Amino acid sequence: MHAGLLPGMFDTDGRILTADASAARLAEYRESNMKMVVAAPYYYSEVCTPQTFLETRNDKIKAITEPEQSFRIVGGAVLPFDYCTAHPRELKQFSIGESDFILVDLPREPLTDTLCEELSRLRIVSGLCPVAADIDRCFEMYSPEELIMLCKTGILLQISVGGILRQDYRKLSLYLYANQYAHFLATGSRELAEPLRFVEAMRIIQRSLPAQLYRRIKNNAGMLLSNAEPSAFLES
Repeated sequence: MHAGLLPGMFDTDGRILTADASAARLAEYRESNMKMVVAAPYYYSEVCTPQTFLETRNDKIKAITEPEQSFRIVGGAVLPFDYCTAHPRELKQFSIGESDFILVDLPREPLTDTLCEELSRLRIVSGLCPVAADIDRCFEMYSPEELIMLCKTGILLQISVGGILRQDYRKLSLYLYANQYAHFLATGSRELAEPLRFVEAMRIIQRSLPAQLYRRIKNNAGMLLSNAEPSAFLES
């Protein structure tokens, strides 16, 4: 659902994408028959202001968008959790497309009642629905029960391709999808030269889950951009 795509901007791991790496990823999306990509660089408030970040992001999206391009590029941002809690009323400008959803990078720390309360408050004060970006990055820290508790705060969960392709993560990822505790699949952080493998991950989901659930996961990103109510992602 989202990807480090724009040259000269940070990805979730703090790396800056080169022009060559960006071009290679665009080629992979074309070859994978992607219909939509959310270009969501990581926002560091200590590096630039929101206005500068968004202007740069939008200019770079325009620069890599070709007239006859087969897929749509939509703007977004991955936001540090601490920034979100400090500036809840300023987050709408970072939302995915024109929707009321934001991508949040949760802190790499144990899940506590305080963190859950802050997530619930964030949704209420901001008026937006947070999506936990690449939650599989926390799999070694959170138990399945804690991930379910996280969902009950109202946050939606996004699992990266790595969460499906890694054998030690796959069982948990499929469990979360099967029980509708996870809602999206994203390209995720990986080595810049590593193939996308998005199609491979989707095929694993297709083989492993009932057809109805597979179709839901496949369509959820489109529903998000249509600004569906968060509860729509949980309905059977």
